[in-house]
Amino acid sequence: MKVYALVGKSGTGKSHHSMWVARENNIDYIVDDGLLVSDNKIIAGRSAKREPTKIASVRTAIFSDPEHSGAVRRAIKKNNIDSLLIIGTSDKMVNRIADALDVAPIQKTIYIEEVSTPEEIEIAREMRTKQGKHVIPVPTFEVKKQFSGYFTDPMVQLFKRKNKTISEEKTVMRPTYSYLGDFKISPKAIVDICTYEAERFVVVYKLLRIKSSTGKGNRLTLDIELSLRYPCNVGAEAERIAERIKESIETHTSITVKAVNIFVRTLHVSRIYARQLEKQKNDLLNSEF
Repeated sequence: MKVYALVGKSGTGKSHHSMWVARENNIDYIVDDGLLVSDNKIIAGRSAKREPTKIASVRTAIFSDPEHSGAVRRAIKKNNIDSLLIIGTSDKMVNRIADALDVAPIQKTIYIEEVSTPEEIEIAREMRTKQGKHVIPVPTFEVKKQFSGYFTDPMVQLFKRKNKTISEEKTVMRPTYSYLGDFKISPKAIVDICTYEAERFVVVYKLLRIKSSTGKGNRLTLDIELSLRYPCNVGAEAERIAERIKESIETHTSITVKAVNIFVRTLHVSRIYARQLEKQKNDLLNSEF
């Protein structure tokens, strides 16, 4: 495997230029801020941008957690990677990452000043210091799989190659440790989404209670109590409702939902169903004698 490194100080536009560097050197895989990415997809890893503090972010970026580094090492081996680009703020950092991922030594180091103009570097620094924005070299829909409660905006970059126009999408976002503050979703908005999605199911007779809580990484857990119309396959219907609510919340708010727990507290039986059930019961009893 041929290993490259792209080195530059924090906020100088490394992630923004990473795809260009990868294309020019025929590199298919990039390691950036704790993630292994390829072809606009997250292959493995955990993004440093989702960590609650700057210190935790650095530890994730250098793969100090054995479980994290092990998962990425296995992905590298599984995908038979021939070339890899490691992004870091210093030679020491990229070498440390290469050691953690068991891909050392680095054969070629490219510095941000070699691929970016002073003006571009200054603009990137201004984005970071004044707006707190970071770039991740994957599309927004990929980023939403890992992030919750952050500003995420798509950025499409067009370039020419062999008389063909190619587009690449990146994501501009603010990590949770940004000094500019947090992005919050009203609890009522979450309740409204749950109510709307649940009531779309004919099998739902009444929404009884919604309880939400957030855990590590601002991931949301929902406990929802329902009354369902009977007869129905309670387990299957509860699973369908939970899946719909989870997908809707993540799509409309970018909040990561850890779990949607559906509790069916009561079953509503209409008079028609009641008569039918009573008849079935009587038929069963008569058949036994």
